[in-house]
Order: sequence, then structure tokens, then C-alpha cells
Amino acid sequence: MTAKDRFDQVLEDLYKAALGDAEWVSAASLINDMIRTTAHSLAYVDVGPGGDSEVHMSRFFFGMERRVDLEESYYRDYYQRDEAIPRLSGLRVGELVYKSDVYTDREKKTSAAFNEFRCVNKTQRGLFMWIHARDGSHIFMSFGNSTERSGWGHDQLQAIRRLAPHICQFARVRRAMADARALGASLAGLLENQRWGIIQLDRRGRILEANDRARDVLLERDGLRDLGGVLAAGNHEEDVELQHLLMRALPPHGVQGAGGSMRITRRRGRAPLVLEIHPVRGTGDDELAWQVGALVLVVDPASRTPVDPELVASLLGLTPTESRVAVGLATGRTIPGIADTVGCAEQTVRTHLKRIYRKQGIRKQTELVRRVLSLEALRKSSS
Repeated sequence: MTAKDRFDQVLEDLYKAALGDAEWVSAASLINDMIRTTAHSLAYVDVGPGGDSEVHMSRFFFGMERRVDLEESYYRDYYQRDEAIPRLSGLRVGELVYKSDVYTDREKKTSAAFNEFRCVNKTQRGLFMWIHARDGSHIFMSFGNSTERSGWGHDQLQAIRRLAPHICQFARVRRAMADARALGASLAGLLENQRWGIIQLDRRGRILEANDRARDVLLERDGLRDLGGVLAAGNHEEDVELQHLLMRALPPHGVQGAGGSMRITRRRGRAPLVLEIHPVRGTGDDELAWQVGALVLVVDPASRTPVDPELVASLLGLTPTESRVAVGLATGRTIPGIADTVGCAEQTVRTHLKRIYRKQGIRKQTELVRRVLSLEALRKSSS
């Protein structure tokens, strides 16, 4: 297998793994082999203003297997006291750093994370990389020691940098699929999902199928539209970017496509749409799989399940105005949009948010959104 073939195989397995679990171990094994490292791990993390973090997804792969035992051990015994963690978000996007450079000389002697976990598992001479996700979260990559006797070589570092945007795209799509509770769904099953919009494109880039939520977005013609069977953006610059991403996802036959992500702006007060464009390579006996060339996930924060402000005010102990602000944030509205709806200045909205955070004992927007949406889910389950 040539280097190009190996790289294309990694991408193919990664893009399959974003939709389910079947190919992830295979892709991870190929990554370790191609980069020539003992191990690697991936974490999708929200980092708050105070430095606190919430891990949404994490996997450790050593050689050809996933090590759940080491995942559990690290997050139970070392993560909260790992001196490297708060320093990683200070890296430049895409910057590769040696782990030994992230710890001080003293910490290399005293740190439990460095000495008990990284040294024992042969990752202390590895690398860290930070990638910024479009939703404000962080994607952290950790690589074990190089399997080369001379240590890390230029070609290995270049291979990591070449893979990084694809790994980032994989993580974004996988999180979107997990949020939509659609991991492992068939291509036909995805069209039944109503949490996010799903558009299936044929291998020429024309719209093949769309679920109800995606059709509603296209019919609105607010930022994203169907122009004679072709997906298009209303803004010229965004449309140029969109067509470029579609071309990358739908290359000539026999060439591995590449995923991409972008935002689609809408009228003032509405949160932008986020598009995750994902190549699909047909396999198996599913006839639909051979027709579909790419998936477009349309993530519309404003189209979440409606939330009752009175319910939020009652259960969270908020004033009527505070609850309208909290609901606006939870349903994807921007600060200017919430200000327009509530009828106050943007700075007043920010003041209300600070009061809400204090009342709830939280510091992050994601915590408030999760709390508000869980209340509506609770009401539905009990009705």
C-alpha cells in the first residue's frame, strides 16, 4: 500500500466512523501505523472562562485497540490534576508541541499525570495538538511516543498536520450526529431524524433527498436555498465557499472526498446555520448508499424544540424577563436577537445573563442551554 493509499484509507474509515462506531478502531489503528506512534487520543472539550472544562467525547487508542480502561483511569485519577490541561488552550490552532515542553522541569519529577500515566503508558515523549471547533469548543489530540528510534521526524509531523483538519471535521460531525441521536442510523433512517436537517446529495452534487427539517429550511430561503435542485447560499461569498466545499466532498470517481464545515448567515437576530458537509462512499447492499455522494447536516440552533418561558421561570426561579432571555439563548438566538425580542438593549441582556448564572450557580452558556432544554423534555415526558 502506497502512502497515498494509506492516507485515503484513513480518511475513508474516518468519514464512516463519524456516522457510527464500526470503523473508528480501524481508522485509529491506521492513524497510529501511518504516523508511526505507539498511541493517540482525541477529546472534544468545552472550556469555560474560569478554565473549567467539560469533556463531550474522548477515546484512547493504543496500537490496534481502544483502551477503555485507560480512558477511565485517566479521567478518574489524573485529568483534574494534569498540569498540561489548562495550558493546552493557550496553544496556537494547529500547533504541535512536545509533551515534555508543556510540563515544567519540576513537574516532570513530581507530576502524577506525567510520571504515573504518561511514562508508564509510553506517551511522555509524544505530542499535543489543539484545534478550535466552530461551536467554540476545543478538540485536543494527544500522540504517544514515536516508534522511530531517532524520535519524531519531519515526515511524521507533516502527516499529523495533513490529517488534523480531517480529524477535526470527523469530531464535529460525530458530535452533531450524537446530538441528533443519529449515530449508527442508515442513510434511509437519517431522513426520519427531525433534530437536525439532513440533505442527501447525489454524486453530481444535486439534491437527492431531504428530511422535513431540511425542507423547511430550504423553503424559507433565508441563507440556504434549493436552486433548481442545487444547494446554494444566498450570500455570494458564502455560496462560493459552499460550492468549493461541495466540490471537495464530491471529487471524480475513485478519489477520496474531504469533508468541510461552514456557517450560513441569516437575517438579524437569527443564529447562523452551521453546515457539516460529509462525503459518503457507497458500500454493502444498500442501493441508496450507492446513489448518495455526500450528506449535508444542517444544524439550526433556532429550530430546537420550543421551550415554555413560564415553565422555565417557575422551575428555575427566574423573573419573566430572565426566563425569556434564557429561552432565547437555549433556542439559538443571538444577543441582538434576544434584545429585539425582549425589547431592551444588548447590554441589558448580558446583565440578565449574569444574574441567571449567579442564580443557577453556573458559569457556562452550555450549562444554561442544557438545563433549559432538559426542563422542556421533562414536561413532555410527564404530560
